[in-house]
Amino acid sequence: MSNTNLRIISALVLVFIVGLAAYFGVNGLKILLLVAGTLLVDEVTSNLLKVNRNHISYLVAITTYPLFFILFNYIDVSFHYYNYFIHTGAAINTLLIAYLFFEPMESKFIVTIMKKFSFFMGMFFLIPMSSMAFILTYKDWAWLILLMLLVNFLADTGAWFFGKQFGNKKLWPAISPKKTRVGALGGAFTSVFVSSIFIYFVFHKLNIFIIVSLLILAIFAQIGDLIESKLKRQVDVKDSSQLIPGHGGIYDRLDSLLFVAPFYVMMVKYLL
Repeated sequence: MSNTNLRIISALVLVFIVGLAAYFGVNGLKILLLVAGTLLVDEVTSNLLKVNRNHISYLVAITTYPLFFILFNYIDVSFHYYNYFIHTGAAINTLLIAYLFFEPMESKFIVTIMKKFSFFMGMFFLIPMSSMAFILTYKDWAWLILLMLLVNFLADTGAWFFGKQFGNKKLWPAISPKKTRVGALGGAFTSVFVSSIFIYFVFHKLNIFIIVSLLILAIFAQIGDLIESKLKRQVDVKDSSQLIPGHGGIYDRLDSLLFVAPFYVMMVKYLL
């Protein structure tokens, strides 16, 4: 089976899993976030940071995520906590942007810090995953989840299509040699165009602030992907795992979504 066919089949399976979770409503999607987040922490801690699964740091990381996710999303549900996750996530993402653009590839300062504090990975990923969970508190959560997926994955799909058809100049070959400048622009355009139409017909509103916000989110989706690419190159790993045939691991699929989530929730809160 070719890699393209394998990727298509895996993608359809992923769509089925998400659709099945959505069929069971808010609790189904929360369980999906719980499981996906736990697998995500495992991948980053053991495969990228090379922490042994028997090490105390790994055990702390892999247990804190599900424990605190259950606490904040099932037992002690509070908008105060959600606001904390959203704004903390935005602040952390600002630091990650600085890491992407200003830390030299050979430095590995951030990688060293992550390895030293690997026990914190559970709480680190709790922040964006709980930002996604916050969307489930809205009455129109199903439409909002779909919009978030459109914004994110259309940026990736559009970048792939335009880059393959028209791209020649590389965007950042030292970090992601397959990405092109035309692809990045095409991905942003595709994401903004389709998402704007979606918002207009579903939420019956569209203005310049929403369009600009969508453009920022489309750019951030690609930045999130570049951050993961830089991290993987610094630790000399091709994929975060082999869990999803043809796609890599959970982090490989969620890298841009994790980065976008806190900012997306801000757009929903203040503009939709």
